[in-house]
Amino acid sequence: MTNPFSRTTVIVVVAIVAISLATAVGLTLFGDKLAEEKPSAGADSYSVSAIGHRGFVDILESLGIPIVKSRSNSGTKTGQGLLIIAEPNVPDEKAADRLKEIAQSAANVLIVLPKWYGEAGVGETWIEDALLLPREEIEQVLGTFGLSMGVTRYNYVPGAPPMEIEALGATKPKIRGPQVITGASESDLLAGDTDGALVIQHEMAAGRYIYVLADPDVMNNHGLREPANAAFIIGLVDRLRGEGPVIIDEVIHGYQQPPSLLRTLFRFPLVLATLQVLILAVFAVWAAIVRFGPLKRSPPPLAPGKDYLIRNTAALLHYGGHHAEALRRYLQQNVVAVRQALHAPTLHSTASTQWLERVRLLRGGEISLLDLERESYTADSPERCLQVAERVYRWRMEMLDESRHRT
Repeated sequence: MTNPFSRTTVIVVVAIVAISLATAVGLTLFGDKLAEEKPSAGADSYSVSAIGHRGFVDILESLGIPIVKSRSNSGTKTGQGLLIIAEPNVPDEKAADRLKEIAQSAANVLIVLPKWYGEAGVGETWIEDALLLPREEIEQVLGTFGLSMGVTRYNYVPGAPPMEIEALGATKPKIRGPQVITGASESDLLAGDTDGALVIQHEMAAGRYIYVLADPDVMNNHGLREPANAAFIIGLVDRLRGEGPVIIDEVIHGYQQPPSLLRTLFRFPLVLATLQVLILAVFAVWAAIVRFGPLKRSPPPLAPGKDYLIRNTAALLHYGGHHAEALRRYLQQNVVAVRQALHAPTLHSTASTQWLERVRLLRGGEISLLDLERESYTADSPERCLQVAERVYRWRMEMLDESRHRT
């Protein structure tokens, strides 16, 4: 069987299939990481700076806790899990409404109050210095949810030992210059005390709670250098999320991206899979409209050689039902050929047949010409005609003594 593919085509197809398979495996292993890489130095989950939360995300992932950095519809992704809105900024009423809308879209919400701001160069992932935000900006976040509470900070002294905060039986976090909420009732208290609460809870509606973490230093990259802080925040998140996932909202930090299937398909790394499908589609179209390999020529309408002519003539005779006439014509031609070969005298048909019979008897032939003539008129089927034609041929061979009798 001729190979329909040229050697070059086979090599190209095999190479594309191998690259596609390797790409699919790579996307499976590293696709999520590649899609989420975003340079940042702010107080968000993409940031590796001192005030960022990248380390917190890495710790949750290493512990097998399902976590998603959300850039749209954060509340709908939460389910019965925990939505974290870390260090939001509410400079105006529009921002406050957006924060409230995001928080109200989930059943359990953890608000992490802001504390620091830093400055970094364009494209840099490290800040030059971290400065404390004014307390008024922080209290605006509490006011967004109708919490008439204040914020107090202990004086931050560089190099001073961290302070332990009461955590109601949990691991006590250690924070330098801690930031706490004042004016919280004992029923709202989760960590700290009524003079300075680190974590409070507030029921916004029936079965819908908002939790507020006063100091982000227990979860930012700098604060996680203290093992007690890591143990505290992981314990808190694990308690609040139940068995659900952890969703970190990044819409509040300006990373909003409305869901779009087309945009997703043409974003790295999914664009690699999209290109793979497009390449395979091109090959499929190519296979459908363009031939592979050399052109296979159509056979001529009339094949050369005697075999085709014989088969075609036999088919026509069979279709026309003239097999009996063809047998009698075949017998006549063989009789003429034998008479010429034996130099028979010129006689009428009956005498000629008798003369040939005498010659047959003298030569010891077994097949009678009289029998053949009678059988040529009585053959009524193609099969019988073939049998008689076979006997005619053997009679000729006997009369001419050209070969041994056929068996």
